[in-house]
Amino acid sequence: MIPRSHFINKIRALGYTFKTRQKRTQLWRKRGGTHYLSVPLSDRLEEGFVVSSLRQAGCKDDEIRAFIASAKS
Repeated sequence: MIPRSHFINKIRALGYTFKTRQKRTQLWRKRGGTHYLSVPLSDRLEEGFVVSSLRQAGCKDDEIRAFIASAKS
């Protein structure tokens, strides 16, 4: 499980900004584009969700593995 705050910091660094809050999620939009990420409001995020979302955001596999390792420690 990855802390939500770590994931939010990572997507901010990738150029995503907060767009709106829904009932169970927040929408984050990439600056200068139309790509959205839907992030659950729970305090901890599943590792599979984090990997999938970061791949969609354009991160390489080694960068994703390094992020997950640092977020878990």
